[in-house]
Amino acid sequence: MGQLDPLADHPCSRLESLPVEILQLIFLHCLEVNLPRASPRLSNALSSPLLYSWLIRLAFSSTNPSSREGFFTPDFLPPPLDFWALSWEERQQLQTTFLACRWCTFPLLRRCQREYVAHAIRRKCAGLVFHEDDEAILSNLDPRFDNLDGCDWAVNGRRGKGDLVIPAQLKTDSRTPTSSSRIDRKVAIWFHFGAVQIREPHEIYYENDLFRLPCSVAICPGRIPDKVLRSPWSDSQFKFLQLLSTDFYLDEDEVSPDRSSKITYRLIRKRKIEPFRRLLRIPFRAENCRVPARWPLQPSHYSLVRRYGSGSGDPFAMTILNERWNDIPADAKEDLLRYIEQSGTP
Repeated sequence: MGQLDPLADHPCSRLESLPVEILQLIFLHCLEVNLPRASPRLSNALSSPLLYSWLIRLAFSSTNPSSREGFFTPDFLPPPLDFWALSWEERQQLQTTFLACRWCTFPLLRRCQREYVAHAIRRKCAGLVFHEDDEAILSNLDPRFDNLDGCDWAVNGRRGKGDLVIPAQLKTDSRTPTSSSRIDRKVAIWFHFGAVQIREPHEIYYENDLFRLPCSVAICPGRIPDKVLRSPWSDSQFKFLQLLSTDFYLDEDEVSPDRSSKITYRLIRKRKIEPFRRLLRIPFRAENCRVPARWPLQPSHYSLVRRYGSGSGDPFAMTILNERWNDIPADAKEDLLRYIEQSGTP
């Protein structure tokens, strides 16, 4: 006997009875994330990895000038999705909303990065001539994405000239393929950031016409989701956090970092030292400031460490002293030093 459909005996509305293709088209028109949550039938119809990939491409693709020409092809972003129809504020809202969704996971974003980089190379490197070995590398970048140990990482606040930089030549006249008819170019790829750039050899490379996913709008960044800033504090959460930290915002205001402050309070009270250590080493930005800064610590956090700490050699006190020695106010520094020495020398 065949397996019974658990939804077969449940009455469905006229909307739920529509074909899956029509339901997906309605969803792409309205982009209402609560629609799949309205019923199990709608959830089944709209829970598609391909659909999620389209939404990520719509919300998180780079808005660089070169993306306006021949980049958002129907096979990459099908109608009715229109990347350039979104305002900055609408894009920010979609980014914040999608990041908070359960389906928006770190593995999915990584897969979308691979697809985005491959699409950028296909669309923007078509007129370039590569060495045969370099062309073979560009045709199979999966091993590079699988091993990011040597890549530029947001945790170090470092974006160099590229993890992979390949020389190329732009043909200016296909009828006369001589060296004089070609212009030197460099194709740079950042695997952690999911970014590609085609530039002249001596051109300033930083953020200049960069194809990147995920990419936030500088003046209207999306919000880092709560799901990566709470227990169980897994490695996957921190990798997700590293991907978002320097471009999406943690706190609304750098002067009053309420959100990060509450997280710090919880970690100190619950004695979660490992996530505390890791957070202190990651740069973050506030919504009202484009420059990333280290995880905020407030004067009240120092007294909280003494209140909930273990005395001599307390790991929270030691971490703060080791990681933030130059930033701690003099009186707080003296208090912490006395605190860890009160039961003997650590």
